[in-house]
Amino acid sequence: MVALFPSPYEDELLYSICARYARLMGHRNLKITLRHLFDRATVTAVADLPTHLAVLAGQLAHVGGPNTEELIDCHTLLPYFAAFHHAAQREEVRAAMRAEGHPHWLLGLIASRVSAPGTLRYCPSCVGEERGRQGEAYWHRSHQLPGVLACERHGVWLEKSEVVLPPPVTRHAFVAAEVSIPRSGLARQLVKGAEQTAILDLGRRAQILLEAPPLDVLSSALRECYLAALARRGFATFSGRLHLEKLRSAFSDFYSTDLLERLGIPADDDGWLLRLLRKPRVAAHTLHHLLVQTFLQIDREDLGKAVRPFGTGPWPCLNRVSTHYGEHLVTDLHVSYTCNARKPIGTFSCSCGFTYRRVGPDRLPEDALRLDRMASYGPVWQSGLRQGWLNPELSLRELSRQLGFDPNTVRVQAAKLGLPDRRPGSRATTTPKVKSQRLPDLSFWERQQLYRSVWSLARHEQPAFSTKRLRSQAPAAYTWLYRHDRAWLDNNKPLRCLPRAVTSRVNWRQRDAALALKLRQIISILLRAERFVRLTPGRLAREAGEAALLGQHLDRLPRCARVFAELCETREAFATRRIQVVASRLRETGERVARWEFARLAGLRQELLTVLSITQVFEQAWTGLEARFKAPAA
Repeated sequence: MVALFPSPYEDELLYSICARYARLMGHRNLKITLRHLFDRATVTAVADLPTHLAVLAGQLAHVGGPNTEELIDCHTLLPYFAAFHHAAQREEVRAAMRAEGHPHWLLGLIASRVSAPGTLRYCPSCVGEERGRQGEAYWHRSHQLPGVLACERHGVWLEKSEVVLPPPVTRHAFVAAEVSIPRSGLARQLVKGAEQTAILDLGRRAQILLEAPPLDVLSSALRECYLAALARRGFATFSGRLHLEKLRSAFSDFYSTDLLERLGIPADDDGWLLRLLRKPRVAAHTLHHLLVQTFLQIDREDLGKAVRPFGTGPWPCLNRVSTHYGEHLVTDLHVSYTCNARKPIGTFSCSCGFTYRRVGPDRLPEDALRLDRMASYGPVWQSGLRQGWLNPELSLRELSRQLGFDPNTVRVQAAKLGLPDRRPGSRATTTPKVKSQRLPDLSFWERQQLYRSVWSLARHEQPAFSTKRLRSQAPAAYTWLYRHDRAWLDNNKPLRCLPRAVTSRVNWRQRDAALALKLRQIISILLRAERFVRLTPGRLAREAGEAALLGQHLDRLPRCARVFAELCETREAFATRRIQVVASRLRETGERVARWEFARLAGLRQELLTVLSITQVFEQAWTGLEARFKAPAA
C-alpha cells in the first residue's frame, strides 16, 4: 500500500516519479517498490511506454495521485510516438498501457530501424536549476525522445547518464536522477549554424507533440501536405511526381550523414523517405515525420489541411459585363494539371456562364484576379458584346476596355456570333482580319469531310513531307482531325522515318582505365595529406572533377567501380586509419600525450568509442604507445 507519493514535476517522466518514490522510501529490496506501486513484483521498469498503469493509478488514488489518463498523457512518451497514428490505434495502445499489453509492438517500434537512446539523458543547465530550486534533479520526458539531441530551452547538448536502458543487470530498478547525475557537469553549447538550427527545430517540434493534443489526420492527408510543400519548392510536380535525385541531394545537404546517425537514423537506410512520401502502407516513425516537416518548414497548423493550390472559395467573377463583377461568387472549380511542368490549372465557372482558367498555384492575393485563358464567355458577356458592337457611339477600343479583352479578341468573338464585319459608324474600308477561320454553319459530318479532303490534298501535293511539315501546311485540318477524328488521321499520316542508329563516340574502356588511374593517384595524395579526409565515392568524384560522369555512368566504368569498392572507407575504417596514422606519428616524434589527447588527435568522438571494432583498435594502439612511453631510454 502506498502511504505517500511525491508530487510530479513539470515534464517529469513516470519512471522518474517512481524512482523518487523508491529513493524516498529507502527500500533495499527492489521488488518491495514494485509491490507497493503495481501490486506485483515482476513489473519491468520501462521509461518510454510503461504498462500496468491502471493498477498504479488505483494504488495512488487514496493519496491524491494522478489518474490513469494523466499518467499516460503527462508522464509517458505516448503523445510523441502516437502523434501521427489514427485515433483507433492510439486508443488500442492506451488500453495496452493501462493493462499488461505490448504498446511497442502496436506502434511498430519493434520493427523500426530508428535507434532509441541507449541511456537516460539530462541537460546540465536544467539539473543545476532544479537542484537550486527544489533540491533534486529529475528525468525529463522531452530529454528522452528519439531525435532530440539538445535541450531546446537552454540550447545545450544533452548528456548521457549511467542509467542504461534496458538495464544489463536487473529490469526492475528505478534509478533516480539525483543519484546518477554527477554534481560537477559543464553544459556544452551548440555551435551556431545550420545544424544547430535543425537540431533545435527538431527538439521544439518534438516538445510540441508532448504538450499539444494529437491531430486526427489520415496518413493520406499528411502525404498530400508533404507533396504540396515539395511541389512549391520544386522537388515534385503538383500532380505528385517526385524529382528523386534533386530531393535526395537537397535532403542530404540539409541533414548530413553524421547528423542522421546521431539522430538514430542508419546511414544505409535511405528508403524511409520514399516510403513516407509514397502511398502509405506501413506506419512511419514519428522522427521520420519530424525530419520531413523540419526540412520543408511545415507548421503543425498546416498538417492535414486540404491541398488547395487556388486557396479556399468562393472566387471572384471576372466578367466585366456582369453586375456582380469582382464579387466572390464563383464556387465551381475544377483542377487539372499541365503536361510539362505538372502545374495546377484551375477552371472557374460562374453562374453567368463566364468560365476562365488560371495556372497556379496562387502565391499572392492579387493572383485571384488573374485570367490566363478563356473557356467560355457565356450569354451575359456575349449579350454585352452584341449591344456594344451595334452601338455607333462606342469605339472599338472603348468597347474592348468595357469587355475586358483586346480589340482583336473582340473582333473574333463578334465574327463567331455572326455580327456584321463593319460596325455602325465605322470608317474602315476593309474587312478586319480575324486570327482564325471559323466554320460556324457546318455540321460535324460536313466539317469531317472538309478537313479530310484538305489533309488528303496536302498529302497528295507534298508526298515527301513528314507529318510535322504537313501540319504546318494545313494546321486547322490537322488540329480538328487530331481532336475529333484521331483514328482516321493516324491511318492517313506519312510513314514515320526510323531514326538512325546512334553509334557511341566514346571509348568507354579507355576512359575507364584513365579515370581509374586518376582516382588511385588522388587517393594516394589524400592519404598523404596532413589533414584527414575520408575516402568516399562522392569526394573522389569531386576531386577528379568528374562527379556527373561517375554519378550517372558508373555502370560503364567497371574499373572505377572496383576502385570505389576496394579503397573507399566506411565510418569505422576511416576512424581506424586515423588511429593508426596518429599512433605512427607519435612513435616517430616520441611525443608523450595523455589518453584523451590521443583520442582528440585521432578525431574520435564519444559515440565512436562505443563501436566495438573502433574501441579494439584504439586500445591496441594506446597499449603500444603506453608501453613505449614507459620504456627506459636507451
